[in-house]
Amino acid sequence: MCFFFKEDVYIGYSLVELAKVRQALHNEGIKYSYNVVDHSGQWRGRGTIRGNSGSAGMNMNYSKQYTVSVKRKDFEQTRYLVQRALHS
Repeated sequence: MCFFFKEDVYIGYSLVELAKVRQALHNEGIKYSYNVVDHSGQWRGRGTIRGNSGSAGMNMNYSKQYTVSVKRKDFEQTRYLVQRALHS
């Protein structure tokens, strides 16, 4: 999927919520892509943040950010499905 033609429908830090969103989209047959960004693995100076200082001071609940994206034409329907999946 080209990034020009997709929209983010979920951005969060919960693996449980990510699973709910993915299941809802799968059940409706909507194609999606997802990305995981590990903030503790980012490079700072001479190594990663976690490599330099360990995980001291880091809230591990927020170390990974999850993003789910869909085609722009499916955005409105998907936004409704995501809200229903997360708040039911």
